[in-house]
Amino acid sequence: MKSIAWLLYLRGVKKWNGVFFQMEREKIFRKTVVGVSALALCLSLASGLVQPSKSEAFSLGSFGDAVLNTAVEQKKVKDSLDYYENDGRNELFEEIKKSDGVVDDAYLNEELSRIMERLSGTIAQTEPSIKNKPYNYFINPQAEFNAYCTLGHNVSVNAGVFSFFDNDEEQIAVVVAHEMVHGQKQHPYKGAQQKMTVDFVKKVAGSQMNGGSRLAVDVIAKNVKAVGITKPNEWEADNIAFSYITDAGYNPGAPAAVWQKVIDNKGTSKGKGVLDDLLNPSTHPGEKERRDNYAKKLSEYSNNKVSVNAASGEVKVNNKLFMKPAAAGSMSALERSYLIAGHLASVYHNKTATEQAYNDSGVVKIGETSIVQATAGDGNADDLAKILNEIK
Repeated sequence: MKSIAWLLYLRGVKKWNGVFFQMEREKIFRKTVVGVSALALCLSLASGLVQPSKSEAFSLGSFGDAVLNTAVEQKKVKDSLDYYENDGRNELFEEIKKSDGVVDDAYLNEELSRIMERLSGTIAQTEPSIKNKPYNYFINPQAEFNAYCTLGHNVSVNAGVFSFFDNDEEQIAVVVAHEMVHGQKQHPYKGAQQKMTVDFVKKVAGSQMNGGSRLAVDVIAKNVKAVGITKPNEWEADNIAFSYITDAGYNPGAPAAVWQKVIDNKGTSKGKGVLDDLLNPSTHPGEKERRDNYAKKLSEYSNNKVSVNAASGEVKVNNKLFMKPAAAGSMSALERSYLIAGHLASVYHNKTATEQAYNDSGVVKIGETSIVQATAGDGNADDLAKILNEIK
């Protein structure tokens, strides 16, 4: 009888141990084993006219215990995620370093630090909250092209990112900026909330659900790395990353060039990690979609003065052909097209295109901005400067 009376009381309770319950009366009765006669039985019990059988009392009591146990467990999961997102984020950072491994290469770490500091300073101008939770970051030894941001603004970048882009800082910055958007928008935290259900945690953490005040840091570290990121999250990260990149003074053509490089290396051993980690069709947009989205942003950034033809590789200014770049080094012709167009976009965005283009030791410049270092396949730098002056 106590179990049933307690269950009746539970229906009206809105808060138990910090967890909110909102159950409609009909839903509670549907979940009991009493069936359609539950209401009549409960009313009779309340008036003292009917005594429940032992089996009925046990079933109803078990249901109430299960509800409360689940609520307590779910609160523990939420409290754990809150802790590692905030006060415990440095603890989590040390755990993921231990889990991933750390690259101590001084050159690569200095490059990553420059990128993080430059982007963080830019973000702080419009999102000052970053000052209260600055990013932790490190390079792990994985050879695949990948990076992730997890709870607490903790970023891990694969060494493969640096080799994939031949240590080109502007393109690496695009990858880092993308991950920082995930952190700023709390995508890892929200994704972890979706994944870390009580049933999931019981499978991965076992008895930890029953002891301690929060889940152990190693359980969190192993199960919340870039989880629950959706396609809308990815698009948001791409779009905002473009602003981070351009506001920090990086080449606005670098984001499109990044995805062109991914396309160029698709199916090769160099690009294997890209396909595994960044092109999952269930969670990520297509690589050409992302490139074209960035190419559109590049053109808009130039006040619609500069464009790239993705089919031919032609770079146009005011709808007139400036040049069709050749491949150079590890860069394809089209990857170079986006980078060259990005330099031109910066000139038009900053309204310095009125200055004359000129040849500076083989580098075509407008004012102090380098547009392109001419290669044998590009043509003569003097000729390129002349063409640019005629069409801009």
